[in-house]
Amino acid sequence: MVSLEHVSKSFAAIKAVDNVTLAVKKAAITILTGADGAGKSTIFKMLVGLVKKDSGTILLNGEDIGSDYSRITSICGFMPERFSLYTDLSVEENLNFFAAIQQVPLPRREELKKRLLERTGMSPFRKRRAGALSGGMKQKLALSTILLSSPELIILDEPTTGVDPLSRIEFFVIIEALKNEGKTIVMSTPYLDEAEKGDNIVLIKNGRVMRQDSIAGLRDSFPARLFRILPRGNIFEVMARISAIPGLGGQVHMRGKFIRYMQTGSENLGRQIPHLEMVEEKPTLEDMYIYYERRQ
Repeated sequence: MVSLEHVSKSFAAIKAVDNVTLAVKKAAITILTGADGAGKSTIFKMLVGLVKKDSGTILLNGEDIGSDYSRITSICGFMPERFSLYTDLSVEENLNFFAAIQQVPLPRREELKKRLLERTGMSPFRKRRAGALSGGMKQKLALSTILLSSPELIILDEPTTGVDPLSRIEFFVIIEALKNEGKTIVMSTPYLDEAEKGDNIVLIKNGRVMRQDSIAGLRDSFPARLFRILPRGNIFEVMARISAIPGLGGQVHMRGKFIRYMQTGSENLGRQIPHLEMVEEKPTLEDMYIYYERRQ
């Protein structure tokens, strides 16, 4: 539906986005993931024209939009990382305000409000001030305000950051339902476990796309074997000894009481780690991100 081809953006000496090419597929969830400062927000702002790209092409349905960002904004609902609700207004008053800004006809407004309040579980709180809502409820209200215009494309910049785990789950239930209705969703998140829920996952570091594919595709193309090792003895002492073993230092990382070892060559060097147990596992997105990040 929407794609970027060789798009770059710099702020003075900082290369925020570096030759990025990615595609957002219609009626699917595309998730951009990476650390803070990776360039995710800048990519979104360029998509909706809030930041001007230095070079490259943005396409909508295969056609270059040029400088006419209204072609995207007219079908898009954008929820930035710091979405501003009016804290002194109630939930319903916020919805009325944003509906008026988006010029939603009054009969349609009432129908949409009722549906959105029910979908997000916010109906019992329609008279509560937005400032008195929990973090998760504020994000659901913010999402509801951008859905008032019935957008085809929904862009969400880190919508679950700082939200409790249960609210994150509830938020994704809503997102999945929107996708099933044919909506196209592109969002960013710093949580790698959360990013696995995307139909297409884009791994970003320092403004560059490291890899993009479905979680299954990323696993199938992953060039390393992954082993979970339960070390013999104190894990910190074992990790210190590992650094002296040639070829192992950059291939291991800790997760809880286990050591994760990525075998990149033909020989399993992990056997040199004093261990009680060694089990080969499928890589998580976190494992893959660490692998590609270290090589970049």
